[in-house]
Amino acid sequence: MQKTVKFSVERTTEAEVELELTVPEEFLDEDGEIGDEDGFCEWLNDNPGEWELSEPFFEEIQGTTVLEILNAY
Repeated sequence: MQKTVKFSVERTTEAEVELELTVPEEFLDEDGEIGDEDGFCEWLNDNPGEWELSEPFFEEIQGTTVLEILNAY
């Protein structure tokens, strides 16, 4: 039996973003390069106000998940 079904989905995407940022000194090594990439990623996640997401240069859908059925008739 064919029905019209309304449902919500969640999409997981991956994007490459290139921005000029001021990197806190705690993440830099003695040569001025980012030495603690994991810590800097965590800092970026904890401080989204410090960077503004512009249009990504590349975006790929990694997966789609159905969350719930909203209506069917």
